[in-house]
Amino acid sequence: MALKNKISGACFTLVELLIVISIIAILAAMLLPALKKARDSVKTISCLNRQKQTGLAVQSYLSDFSFYFHSPNDSDEIKWTSKLMANDYITNGDILCCPSTKYDRYSTTVSGWYTYGAIYTNDASLCISMKNYTETTKAYILACSWSVAAQKPFFRMYTTDSTSEAYGRPYLIHNNKVNMYFLDGHAESRARESLKSIISGLITIRYAAESSGNCYINVQ
Repeated sequence: MALKNKISGACFTLVELLIVISIIAILAAMLLPALKKARDSVKTISCLNRQKQTGLAVQSYLSDFSFYFHSPNDSDEIKWTSKLMANDYITNGDILCCPSTKYDRYSTTVSGWYTYGAIYTNDASLCISMKNYTETTKAYILACSWSVAAQKPFFRMYTTDSTSEAYGRPYLIHNNKVNMYFLDGHAESRARESLKSIISGLITIRYAAESSGNCYINVQ
């Protein structure tokens, strides 16, 4: 009789354990989306802070070079990120990259890939002056960027009508929003619908990379 009671007690304990495990599994399933959302929010804030630090470096460069921007072009094999780092405007290459994307630190500091994208025009030799920007609160100069063809962040962003997937575009990686740094010194997250109202001198955003990075979408 005593042995039977022990067995019954063990079975009851096992059932209780299974119930507890089931409850934990249900709670975990409920909490995981909230935890992911919280983690993504932290990365969004971290990204904005990195853009502000990078933006300050760009502003320092502008001050030293008669308010002319560095060219984002790589025709001389020296990308804008390398120029800033080589001249000690930036000492930590990590601030050049969005924390929501995976990146190779060596490629970031040397080749310039995986970084935030700088605005780019068709004329590679064009030097743009800060004085060309009349609405600094709407004039973005940096943003999270993506190349669909390369499947990685792109150091420069094209603003043409071309739908070529080789080009870098603003990347809607932060909960379907893109983080952008503006000429007046602020950084913010922008949804797709609001991108068409953003200007950068005479440049208008026409396409953006969707949040999965698989294709470009028209924002006009």
